[in-house]
Amino acid sequence: LCPLPLDSVNFVACQLFALLMAVWFRIYLHPSKTSPFIRHVVATLLGFYLALFCFGWYSLHFLVQSGLSYSVMVFAGLENMHKYCFIVTLGYLILCQITRVYVFDYGMYSADFTGPMMVITQKITSMAFEIHDGKNKCR
Repeated sequence: LCPLPLDSVNFVACQLFALLMAVWFRIYLHPSKTSPFIRHVVATLLGFYLALFCFGWYSLHFLVQSGLSYSVMVFAGLENMHKYCFIVTLGYLILCQITRVYVFDYGMYSADFTGPMMVITQKITSMAFEIHDGKNKCR
């Protein structure tokens, strides 16, 4: 019926749905009407739903990577937090990429979850470095 692959159709559908939800979010969850906590909860749940729709249960890797890096940021000392966070997030990304390429989807292309994971890895790593730089500047 449609010559496009299903993962591409899902991605475009999510983009259009996100645009519609942005209008709804702006009208009904305006900052003057709603607390920041409610806005954050709705945005988080909506984002995870869209990730689940596009990538299926592989989107749990986003939560695992974020949870691991948060744990590193909390429990590692300030001196080495940024380095450990970089190693953990990049290591988890490499592990996911290797298993996806060589174990699950060998020889075929698919719109996979590792693309967004690369962006998450960059954001988490830059946040860890910014926290480290900001806290060390105060000393």
